[in-house]
Amino acid sequence: MGIRRVVTAEVDGRSRVLLDDEAPHTWCDEIWVATPGRPLGEDPGLQPRDTEAPVGTTLFRMVSLPPDALMRAAFAERVTEGVDADGFHRTRTVDYVYVLDGPVELVLDDGSVVLQPGDCVVQRETNHAWRNHNDHPIRLLVTMVGLP
Repeated sequence: MGIRRVVTAEVDGRSRVLLDDEAPHTWCDEIWVATPGRPLGEDPGLQPRDTEAPVGTTLFRMVSLPPDALMRAAFAERVTEGVDADGFHRTRTVDYVYVLDGPVELVLDDGSVVLQPGDCVVQRETNHAWRNHNDHPIRLLVTMVGLP
């Protein structure tokens, strides 16, 4: 499913639509990226996705989590830097997560919580994994802010 992306800009002192298109589609649709050098951001295109946001960078993304069995098989087949075989990872970021589909389980070192559509998470640089116990992908709308 594509994501319509509308980006505004100011031209000659007047606001207008700069982009009205579909964001590039992968498992992690990068909608917009802002960096210290480009604070208003830029189109990320189809560049490879990293789980980490560089210092001072803001990533606005739509993450599609496949069912847990598919995720675990993918982790077993390939090594992803910073992600263990169970999908646990930690990023040097503050992540603002809005659950669009669900339920989805957020697993932490000590316990877990089941989230429903409309729930929000502030993920503060902690070790975690996501578990989708459904038979279809679920979506999370995520803004990641890279920490110093």
